[in-house]
Amino acid sequence: MKIFSLIIAIVSGLLLSSTLICGLWIRANKVTDVSSLNFHMSIGIASVLFSLIAVILLMRLALRL
Repeated sequence: MKIFSLIIAIVSGLLLSSTLICGLWIRANKVTDVSSLNFHMSIGIASVLFSLIAVILLMRLALRL
């Protein structure tokens, strides 16, 4: 369970950082291409979901102790 939590935490960190970088890139370049915006929105949604899973797993591990 701890290894699974660590993997989820790493994935959510990578997704959050890529969402931040992509969001800043879109803002700097004023991208209006719909497919590009949909792709980056999908990354943002995935990062939120993985972060919620990571928080739930960490809370679950903390309450076991």
